[in-house]
Amino acid sequence: MRLLWFSLCALPPLWAEETGALRPAPEAQGSLVIQACWAGTPGGKVHLVTQPTQQAIPLQAQAGAIISNAVVPPCASVELWVANAPQAKRVATFPFPKSGRRFILVMQGEHPASMRAWLVPADLEVFPWGSACLLNLSDKRLRCRLNDQVGEVDPGKSGVIPFTATERTSAHLTLDYLDGQKWQPDCSTKTILSPARRFIMVVGPGLAVQGPLPKETVVETNPAPLTVPTPLPHPPAK
Repeated sequence: MRLLWFSLCALPPLWAEETGALRPAPEAQGSLVIQACWAGTPGGKVHLVTQPTQQAIPLQAQAGAIISNAVVPPCASVELWVANAPQAKRVATFPFPKSGRRFILVMQGEHPASMRAWLVPADLEVFPWGSACLLNLSDKRLRCRLNDQVGEVDPGKSGVIPFTATERTSAHLTLDYLDGQKWQPDCSTKTILSPARRFIMVVGPGLAVQGPLPKETVVETNPAPLTVPTPLPHPPAK
């Protein structure tokens, strides 16, 4: 069994006073590329605000799909602001990551007071096209199996299952949770994997022993998927 682990930045809910007008952020050397998505509802625009420079970067985030991205210049920390309230509110803050260049910001919660968010490492070297990432928001260690490949992820962390599709294929996915020293089944299903996309399965929050854990899937499609070149025809025999 092969395990891949990522540290995950959990963003604690915060409230703050309103800020003034938000300014666009310039691109800078050593910057990050952050994509945003909602696991479930509601979807909509958010702002990433750098500190202490207070540069604001608008970012459109959809429910279930990873589409747009934002370039965040080097800074000490980044604040997450949402505008699905009468006035914009700061709901989270996290330090500027020390390693990695591309991240996916996964958000959950319909209201700023209950909203939570996580940064999932998304560089292609660690999260390639054709693979699946598990974001564990439950209270138990989870084991995810895709066909014959298995990965385990602790609560509050994310990890990529060591299975990469090189062609469109149907894979058998099973999910178990560790209850004491024994693995207990949570679900078993089929999923489609393709080298033209990658997805994050968000499991939880919830208590595993109370029944099947809630699950949401967010998907990113490769805008320029690799294609297999058409072989040249054999020349006629002489």
